[in-house]
Amino acid sequence: MKVKIEIEDDGMRSTHVFEGEIVRDKVIDFLAAAGVFREGAKNGFRDAAPPKPEDNRTLRDRLEIFVREEFPESWFSSNELRDRYEAVSDDIKLSTVSTYLSRMYYDGVLERRGNRNQRQYRLVTEEFTSEVKYPGKAFKEASWKAESGW
Repeated sequence: MKVKIEIEDDGMRSTHVFEGEIVRDKVIDFLAAAGVFREGAKNGFRDAAPPKPEDNRTLRDRLEIFVREEFPESWFSSNELRDRYEAVSDDIKLSTVSTYLSRMYYDGVLERRGNRNQRQYRLVTEEFTSEVKYPGKAFKEASWKAESGW
C-alpha cells in the first residue's frame, strides 16, 4: 500500500509518502506534527488528541493493557501478541514478550497451557479466579527454607 500526503500552507508545499504496511497511528502522528490538527487550521480539522497517558507507563503495564484490550477472553501465543503489538505500536523482541507473559502468569494476571513450544496464555477473569491456583501467590507466600526429609 502507498499513501501520499501533500500539505500546502501559506504557499509552502510539503509531500510525504508512506509505503508498505501503513500504520494508522504513524500517519496521524505525522499529520499532528505537521500541524494539520492545530486550532484554526484552514482545512477545519479539530485539535489532535492530547498525549496518551500510557506514554509514561512501563512496558509491562502497556503489554498488560494491550492484552486486556486485544485478547479479553481468548487464548493467544507470545508470537500472536508480538505480531499484534508491533502492528499498532513499537517493535518488540519475542524474548521480551515471553518474559513479560511469564511474569504476568506468576503474578496471577494470566493463565497458561501447553508445553514450552506451544504455550498459550489467557487473561484471568473474575469467574475463574477462585478456581485457579497461581504459582506467583505460592511463591510470594511460601517460606523457602531448605528442609530435608532424610
